[in-house]
Amino acid sequence: MADEAAYARIYTGHDLSATIKSGQTFAFTDTGGGFAGAADGRPAEIRVNDGGYIIIAREDDAGFWRRYFDLEASYDDLLQPFIGAAETNAIPETGRSFLELCAGTFKGLRLLRQPVWETICAFIISANNNIGRIGSIYMNISRRYGDAFMWNGREYHTFPPAATLAAAGEGDLRGLGLGYRAAYIQKTAETIAIGGLPDLDALEYEEAFRYLTGLRGVGEKVAECALLFSTRHRRAFPVDVWVERILREYFGMGGSRRVLRREAEKLFGEAGGIIQQYMFHGIRSGLKLNEAGDN
Repeated sequence: MADEAAYARIYTGHDLSATIKSGQTFAFTDTGGGFAGAADGRPAEIRVNDGGYIIIAREDDAGFWRRYFDLEASYDDLLQPFIGAAETNAIPETGRSFLELCAGTFKGLRLLRQPVWETICAFIISANNNIGRIGSIYMNISRRYGDAFMWNGREYHTFPPAATLAAAGEGDLRGLGLGYRAAYIQKTAETIAIGGLPDLDALEYEEAFRYLTGLRGVGEKVAECALLFSTRHRRAFPVDVWVERILREYFGMGGSRRVLRREAEKLFGEAGGIIQQYMFHGIRSGLKLNEAGDN
């Protein structure tokens, strides 16, 4: 076991367990007392510490993990107009109450800033899949095509670059559990390996969205997830079956998922992605309002 005193130890009161379990990342495994994972080839362990968490990482990677978990940002100012006593007539009381319940229960939830390529692949895998299986396939790809390395007594694997997956056989990818998504991963990897990946942070939101939806296997929801969980574009508002239920039941919205997404983006603006993630994790965790609208 390496000397942990030589590593960076980042203390935070943010809820990193809820963050990791909220469907944003599939790069971590549960160790029983926390989590271990790697992103961009950088390993880290997450451990519970006196009501908060410690991120243990290599010294040179401390800044990466602070950005990855968005530790320096405050979401309060973005959320305030939509909860509590805010006078926002466009938001129904049931919607405001449900958001307040979710934000209060998971106050320390963070929006991740993951490597873009890894995030695109993760959410192509996510199509018509459940979180447990997505994580398993993601790890299978890393073990099959990534590089293994040891750190602090534990084996990790890098996620393979686009060129590696572009060269992989579709049959081999299918064998990892990807099914029909194997062709999507391979074709998107080829596109990025040949043309490179643009700096999505430097693009305007709509331009970044158009680029992503032009990739094979990247529909609107996958593009929204990739933007929300890896870039500065925090207005992205992915709508799946859970979020659709929230918008219809608590916000009185109607129409297709595309219509729901556009209405939510219009309503919430730059706070949209944060609001979406609080409510998504809340409803999946069993939070709900009673018939009177109280929690």
